Amino acid sequence: MSAWKIRLALRIPVFCESPMNSFSRTGIRRLVTRTWLALLVLTIASPFGWSAKPQADRSAFDFMLEAHNARTVWHDFPGFTADIVVKTDSGSHAGTIVVKPDFEYTLTIDDAARESWVKSKLRSVITHRRPSEMSDKGYEFADDTDNGPGVLIAQKDGSGVFRVDDGMIRDVLRKSDTHWFEITNLDQFKTPLGTVLPQVSAVVYRNTVTGDIESQRSNVFTWTEVGDYFLPLRTLTVDVRQGGKRSVRELVFSKHQLSKPTGISTAGSKLHKPLRESLTSFGAAVLGDYLYVFSGHNGDAHGFGRDNLSDHFRRIKYDDPSAEWEELARHEPAQSTALVTDGKFLYRIGGLSFLNSGNEETNFNSTTHFARYDPATDEWTELTPLPEPRSSLDAAVLGRSIYVAAGWNLQGESSRTAPWHDDMLRFDLDDPAAGWQSIAGPGYKTRAASLAAHNGKLYLLGGIQERGITRKVSVYDPQSNEWTLGPELKADSSTAGFATSSFATGGNLYYTGASGVVYRLAKDGNDWELVDRLLFPRMFLRLLPLSDDRLIALGGVSGGGRTPSVESLTLSQSEKPTPKLARWSVPFSGRAKHSQTLILDGMKLYAIGGNASPNPHEFSQEAFVKEAFVFDISRQSVEQLPDLPQAMQSGAGVVHSQTSEHHAIVVFGGLGFRDDKFCALNEVLEFDPDAKTWTYSVKSLPEARSMFSATTHDDAIWLFGGQSVGEDREYQTSILHWWGDSSEITPLPNISVPTPRRSFGSAVLQDKYYMVGGLAESGGIAERVDVFNFKTREWSEAPSPNVPRVFPSLVATKNKLYLFGGFTRADGHFTPATSLEVFDRETATWSTVAGKIPGVEPGQTMLALNERLLFYGINTEKQQVDFVLFDPNPKQEPETIVSNGFGGQRRSPDVVASQNAKLILRKDTNKDGKLSRDELGQRMSQFFDRADTDSDDTLTYQETVAALKADDTDSDSDE
Repeated sequence: MSAWKIRLALRIPVFCESPMNSFSRTGIRRLVTRTWLALLVLTIASPFGWSAKPQADRSAFDFMLEAHNARTVWHDFPGFTADIVVKTDSGSHAGTIVVKPDFEYTLTIDDAARESWVKSKLRSVITHRRPSEMSDKGYEFADDTDNGPGVLIAQKDGSGVFRVDDGMIRDVLRKSDTHWFEITNLDQFKTPLGTVLPQVSAVVYRNTVTGDIESQRSNVFTWTEVGDYFLPLRTLTVDVRQGGKRSVRELVFSKHQLSKPTGISTAGSKLHKPLRESLTSFGAAVLGDYLYVFSGHNGDAHGFGRDNLSDHFRRIKYDDPSAEWEELARHEPAQSTALVTDGKFLYRIGGLSFLNSGNEETNFNSTTHFARYDPATDEWTELTPLPEPRSSLDAAVLGRSIYVAAGWNLQGESSRTAPWHDDMLRFDLDDPAAGWQSIAGPGYKTRAASLAAHNGKLYLLGGIQERGITRKVSVYDPQSNEWTLGPELKADSSTAGFATSSFATGGNLYYTGASGVVYRLAKDGNDWELVDRLLFPRMFLRLLPLSDDRLIALGGVSGGGRTPSVESLTLSQSEKPTPKLARWSVPFSGRAKHSQTLILDGMKLYAIGGNASPNPHEFSQEAFVKEAFVFDISRQSVEQLPDLPQAMQSGAGVVHSQTSEHHAIVVFGGLGFRDDKFCALNEVLEFDPDAKTWTYSVKSLPEARSMFSATTHDDAIWLFGGQSVGEDREYQTSILHWWGDSSEITPLPNISVPTPRRSFGSAVLQDKYYMVGGLAESGGIAERVDVFNFKTREWSEAPSPNVPRVFPSLVATKNKLYLFGGFTRADGHFTPATSLEVFDRETATWSTVAGKIPGVEPGQTMLALNERLLFYGINTEKQQVDFVLFDPNPKQEPETIVSNGFGGQRRSPDVVASQNAKLILRKDTNKDGKLSRDELGQRMSQFFDRADTDSDDTLTYQETVAALKADDTDSDSDE
């Protein structure tokens, strides 16, 4: 037995009973720490400019700081409540405890239970979880006569001696004129994040004069995971004094409940099990505890045929996470149909079917369907059909009547001659024999609108008319049989008003559309108020009520295509914007543990390559990964892709579009092996998402680099920063430019990065590229923020963030930059940077959004998704990838979009001239951002003369755009 184990055995009192002896030391001494903290620290200490300090070079403070940082603490602690039982030899007492966010607590219990040991134990399991900075009180190495494992460290003031081994404190000795005790930590509980909590310890109390043992105490602690925190579940103490006097004391906690957070709130949004298939233009309703979904379109966006329709009717118990979608009795499938409920039955109404399959000539068939579904029997009953076929409609129940509004009768091969319906229909459920009654419409024709019942009236919202989209709102009063105008829908997207969804609940009327913003009708009925926004914005969705203050949104079309996403949101009445988030995990079978190249393409996240070793400076050939995966964010699923042509890590990637119909995933450089030699890479890999194939590009980087950044702007790909490997470990200062075609990847002439760096954060915000943090050539954190203007090709400097960082994530959303994670320096040492900061471009200031985001670890990567923040991290303990979708400001006012239509902005003269100017500028072979007469060519010499307004014999982008617009104007006037 080693000296360490002998000493531990001697300190366990021989008169302790089985509770102590039943615990082993299995797992205490781990040879490899697999936490992300160690990964990043060791990565910093990699051969790219830094080397890890030998243990002999580490100071005593270094060891103590490492052990201090290994403790589990409660960041952004909201507080909690629990029932508590205090047990002693004489009996037990039950009570409650309320722990506040400041770690103070209120114990409500019999006075007989308020003994001093209770306060001591609560301090151990609650107060010691408070985050704290470690100050250097003065530590030095002590003589280790026992020659135990680890190192022995003493405080210079004589107040304590510590044995630190494997990054944790194993022994504590405290001796003064008033007390003398020794603590041995026999076992510690390791959380999935790698931090530790006390589990088993032994304490020996000695006489301060003689050194004789006066008592011995054995402690057992157990913990339970509640939300993002490990809270105390039980403490057991066996105390034995001289003469064999023995006592047992115990605290038992139950019914833990986290208090409402005072900072970042996780309330407000919940992701549910996705739809079984991605749908648009479907019917949906909520009845009881179930969400019902009927048919819809599940084919290509413009695919017309029976095989593009979902032939399913399903339901799910929406708040039961273990529930699965149930198949129900089918009815004829259709898109653009409606599904409503009267509280007992479901009713499907109209919809568009097809008389052709997808590979045949289109043959539209709007239907007259009206049928009732009984959930109790799972049967459909046919009811009186609609008077005329109708699709692209909506329906609502008001009182005991079903109302149907909007739509058209689409038949045959073309929609050009389809008649639009200008009336509204009413069906009295209590008088079915009366059939359908026609009611005069609002005075205009519309379809793809939404209809909702609110306060005894019907609201018809937006839609598309024969000449374009409308944001008009019309209100029908059944009592007066009159229509009036309501407040226009908000112009928050280029398609505002089209394919919205609306519903009333809790005395309020809500709607949402393509922007994802949820609006509420003001109390006076004269305006729409912003109340929230969806985590996944979409159109052609269904927005339904779950309760008076809760809505559920499902399906539809987002920027990345159709989505099966289902999310619910609880509507806050507070005007204060409260951030919100949702979490999910996806099983992950990949080898990579870190250093993947991540590329977000719409709702698809590509994770490419990586390193399979828990040791981040392991660069053996076997450690590099060839695997690639694509995560579907809205489906909460993952697909493994074909392997890369070569194993690599730490590359840079972009999505690059050659045409509107085709794009590729492009990966540059990174670390890997060539000819069995570890090196930085200069290869360029391309992945075709349609064919699912990898190829080497015919072009390669002019210089190998890794740990750098790639971005796209003005149809071109730009590469910044990074470092090579080898003896020189050179930092790359050139800026590479590539059109993504057969042209060369070329450095910009006479322009270099002002602060050479690698492992930095970068983002593009309004024609400017920001470089934040990273490791500089000096080996320290690059604190300067460098800003590159793509238009002028000049560098400037922006204010620095509050916390300098290496390995951070930086993303842009509208006028703001968000900075997260990585490492910073504290007291001369690297420590995790847990905070999320935001840079407001308009005020040029940084501010802290949160000190820590619940459920998000500093080692995760942050990406921008629809103005929201998406966090990605590999959880090696659970073999899964953890995702968090965070909305920092759900009540942010959207921009007002003046143009309203399909692609109108893309066809505007300004946009056309800009696109053509970019094409012309591809002739800029020397990459100076201008066109010379020779580069443009003799055939366009007359255009050159017209465009060169400053007569400097070069054309700028601005001059080219102006000349193209002028030519277009002249052409129009000639006509």
